[in-house]
Amino acid sequence: GQTVSALFSSRSLMGLILSAVLLLLASLMSQGINQYLFADYFKNTAALSVYSLLMLPCVLVLSAVSTKLAVKYGKKECSLIGMFISAGLYFIIGVLHVKNVWLFVGLAMIGMYFFQMQCWALVTDVIDDMEVKNHTRDDGTVYGMYSFARKIGQAIAGGLSGWALGWIGYDELATSQTQEVANGIYNLSTFFPAIIYALCGLALLLIYPLSKAKVEANVK
Repeated sequence: GQTVSALFSSRSLMGLILSAVLLLLASLMSQGINQYLFADYFKNTAALSVYSLLMLPCVLVLSAVSTKLAVKYGKKECSLIGMFISAGLYFIIGVLHVKNVWLFVGLAMIGMYFFQMQCWALVTDVIDDMEVKNHTRDDGTVYGMYSFARKIGQAIAGGLSGWALGWIGYDELATSQTQEVANGIYNLSTFFPAIIYALCGLALLLIYPLSKAKVEANVK
């Protein structure tokens, strides 16, 4: 009972869970919609394969610099900036309604991966913070709750993409979609992640309290 109470009263854990679930919701929703976006809006399914392949070099580049940036500026600080950059870029390409698939691919890849690479490292900061406050260290329980919350986010995202396609009138039996449906798919692929990434950044900024200075104080 004390452990459960400590978990749900931890602002750092609740902030991390909320931001991680929002990140999963946006990224998995985008992955689910992308196959329809490239097929029905851009009419270029080959570009989707390139888009998927580009994820690897993005991750490799960030893996080389993310730790140094996090040590210098803080994991929270770098992660929320990455979220706001992603939100801004998705909003811009949503407003521009770009027709060039490669411009879309280039802009859509930037920003979100930094938080994806740091979110598990933030869990250890949460565990340290709870130990300082409660004088108990519950590594397994915190990781278990965080993992369970992520599974919930994955389940919601998995169903949401199908529901959203139904809302905009997608006809799975049609040989081609109307321009109105194609534009709806584009809007789902841009404005939805823009809003969710912005909310994720706000969750890190306003709810998650473990700034670089706070983490260093907890370590001491």
